Amino acid sequence: MSWAVITGASSGLGAIFADQLAQRGRSLLLAGRDETRLRAVAERVEQQVEVFVGDLGTRESVDALVTRLDGREVDVLVNNAGFGTYGPFAELDAERERELVAVNVDALVRLSHAVLPGMLARGRGGVLNVVSTIAFQPGPYQATYGASKAFVLSLSQALWAETRGSGVTVTALRPGPTRTGFVDALGSDVSHTAVYRRLAAPEPVVAAGLRALDRGRAVIVPGWRYRAMATGARLMPGWVSSLVSARMLRPAAAS
Repeated sequence: MSWAVITGASSGLGAIFADQLAQRGRSLLLAGRDETRLRAVAERVEQQVEVFVGDLGTRESVDALVTRLDGREVDVLVNNAGFGTYGPFAELDAERERELVAVNVDALVRLSHAVLPGMLARGRGGVLNVVSTIAFQPGPYQATYGASKAFVLSLSQALWAETRGSGVTVTALRPGPTRTGFVDALGSDVSHTAVYRRLAAPEPVVAAGLRALDRGRAVIVPGWRYRAMATGARLMPGWVSSLVSARMLRPAAAS
């Protein structure tokens, strides 16, 4: 039996990935921290489902999930778990920033490394990494979050090249701000910013990511508006991009 594994599956994009992969007939292993919400997602889908409850910001939970995957035929891994912080870097909680790197970077690397050898041996499979359009440029006031997503983007593109022609693909899904629990979890009102003033619907983002994985795409940016923004960011010198991003993300008290 082959499995699709989704992290951060208790809400937001992760829960929608569960719905859409279940509609494709996939057996699911759903990982998340909130057991009540995770089991609600599991009960909603009409496929074989297992749940893993744990905080991927801890080494113990990542070790336990890697052990759970050992010997399992994983055809799809969706690295969706992640969170952001907001505010001047010097004022943010250092431990929370460490946890962000642990979830957004370390856990993703460990889980990808756990499933790729088996995929390559079978000659099929895919890893879909949920990144963000912030990966295109420095993100003042979301400095650690932006840097974590830039890491994942670079890793994804490198692994796409390494696995090309093997029957396995690694795709980076880079949505813009989307209606999920991400914005609420920032802990600050960001609705005044140019970046978070408008949020996209999540269902088309998930569908675009899965289509891109099916087609072996290295990168997918859903929505023409965000594609245009990403192109503009790539064309700017880094220092100019940083200043533009700072203006777009500046806290209200600093405006």
